[in-house]
Amino acid sequence: MSPVVNKFESLLGPDQVMSWSNLGDHRFETNNDLRIVFPESIEQLSAVVRTCYEQRLRIVTCGQRTKLHWGCHHKLNNADVVISTAKLNRLVDHWVDDFTMRGEAGIAFADLQAKLQPQNQFWPVDPLYADQATLGGIVATADGGSLRQRYGSVRDTVIGVQFVRYDGEVVKAGGRVVKNVAGYDLMKLMTGAYGTLGILSQLTLRLYPMAVQSQTVVLSGPAEAIAEAALQTRLQGITSSAMDLIGTDNGVRLAGRFQGIPAGVEEQVERFETIAKTAGLTSKPAEDSSFWSSLALQLGSPTKVLCKIGVLPTHLVPLLQLLETFPSSWLARLHNASGLGLIALSADAHDVAGTLETLRSHCTAHKGYLTILQAPPSLTIEPWGYTGNATDMMKAIKQQFDPHGILNPGRFVGGI
Repeated sequence: MSPVVNKFESLLGPDQVMSWSNLGDHRFETNNDLRIVFPESIEQLSAVVRTCYEQRLRIVTCGQRTKLHWGCHHKLNNADVVISTAKLNRLVDHWVDDFTMRGEAGIAFADLQAKLQPQNQFWPVDPLYADQATLGGIVATADGGSLRQRYGSVRDTVIGVQFVRYDGEVVKAGGRVVKNVAGYDLMKLMTGAYGTLGILSQLTLRLYPMAVQSQTVVLSGPAEAIAEAALQTRLQGITSSAMDLIGTDNGVRLAGRFQGIPAGVEEQVERFETIAKTAGLTSKPAEDSSFWSSLALQLGSPTKVLCKIGVLPTHLVPLLQLLETFPSSWLARLHNASGLGLIALSADAHDVAGTLETLRSHCTAHKGYLTILQAPPSLTIEPWGYTGNATDMMKAIKQQFDPHGILNPGRFVGGI
């Protein structure tokens, strides 16, 4: 047993240090002696990171490993240790009257919602892998889902953050007051950074009241009419919790989810159905919860190539029409207001690399992007496809936050 492993076991205890091979997770190439450690407190996490800093050990971080492969991340050969925050899973504080809470990064999303439910409150995100995903993983990957239509992005709900620096020091920013904006906005900087700037340990989140009623209505018909209805929902200010363009090889639909008090839901549904009628579309109610959970389950399937895209909202339907020209099966869930969304392609489709290049070129030509989150190792296309001019700035920020490059090296855009 190596001295480093002995050190970890002395810090944490032997039951909190495990060989990666014992996990049975074969998605990654690893070194035979790779260890994963499970600190159970902020102090233990800090001590482990400090040891890694002193030894210049390269760290990969995760929660429940649901998104560890995102960014086509298949190799852990360059990692010396994996740190999991899965056992940092306590709800630290819940200020019910302020609609805020503070919890450790390893709390499972489903467990958090269950703890908040008795107070009729919830954290308004709907990530993939909702039954396993952790707070830290959701924030680190900015995986917010369809509810951003009403509640904004993940980073809009993060009002305080605690993280462990590259050298083991614990840093705090923000707080429980929603309007606290003093200093640098580290909350937004850490959101979506894939753990490359620090290891999230605690998060303070803004909560919302649970809706009394929730109803989903799906519009179907010709793509051009769907595009017109999507435009009208933006122009007319339809108040929905989610408004997504859903595309498959069987056609394009527009799905709206309306939540609130019964009278308000009824009014918004009527307005939505009026838009559908004017556009010549068919409207049909859907089983509210299962409709959205089924979409997330299909998008997160391990057999799919999963992409995150962004284009101007007016170019969403043309993107779906482009997808319809490809022979293989696919699924898209695109957010009508923001132009962001997810596309899942069959991994064994003919010339999937060529399809991705065509889609990426289309997105780039329309002031957007396409990032490959999940794909088989045999697909060697560059995952991020970033063509902007901020790479030098991002590398400079990385240098400031992690000067020795030990936190998730090569995990982010441009090999950051």
